[in-house]
Amino acid sequence: MSIRDQIAPLEELATIDDDLRRLEEQIGKQRGSLEGMRAEAKVLEDRLRSDREMLSQMEKTRSELSVELRQMTQQIERSREKLARSRNERESNAAQREIEELRKLHRDREEEIERLNTATEAAKKSIDVTDAKHRNIVQQIEGTVEGTTRQLDDAESQRATRVKERELAVKKLPTTLYRRYESVRTRRPHPIAATHDGTCLGCHLTIPPMMFQKMLRQAEFEQCPHCRRILYYTPAPVRVPEGDAAEGSSTSSRA
Repeated sequence: MSIRDQIAPLEELATIDDDLRRLEEQIGKQRGSLEGMRAEAKVLEDRLRSDREMLSQMEKTRSELSVELRQMTQQIERSREKLARSRNERESNAAQREIEELRKLHRDREEEIERLNTATEAAKKSIDVTDAKHRNIVQQIEGTVEGTTRQLDDAESQRATRVKERELAVKKLPTTLYRRYESVRTRRPHPIAATHDGTCLGCHLTIPPMMFQKMLRQAEFEQCPHCRRILYYTPAPVRVPEGDAAEGSSTSSRA
């Protein structure tokens, strides 16, 4: 099998690998997008659960403080009655101190309840915002799953087809050339390149003149000394001058 005969299956294999790489990227991107939305929904769910637990605890504490506040109010009233019934200065002073201490505790509890009220309102607003984000992301997932699943199925079907075509393309190549191709492919996404005039069309750098002269004989594949791609010679496409093309067209129409 001559070098010239090996170029076509080699190019076919490289094209298939390009398609497979594109399909893998497409599949990975679609799966990643869906998984990313699901992960974001999970984070929001965890945050909602944590915030709701914290809100529940704050409301429980506020309720307990409110009960305690009412009890203190009753204690203050009893202390005032005790003050009114005091029979001497000692009892009066003791009742007065008791009232002052209870008032201080009463003010402290009121301040704690006020702080909890503020924190509770902030927590509720935060929960509302997070809940809205969660509902939105869930709606996105529900709207995306069907379309993404269909696209994934299509891409995976294309990939399976190209994998089979790749197996056939590999069989067309000599084992040594395929191993060389795979060795380069581990380092370069596109492991082959052509040259028409001594310039590697993979990296667009000039190869040594002696190497190019050797390649003109098409006796064996070379490797670009710069990018290490498998390099082969193909004649440059023939370009027909525009004037000649127009003249040929005119002559043809006259005929």
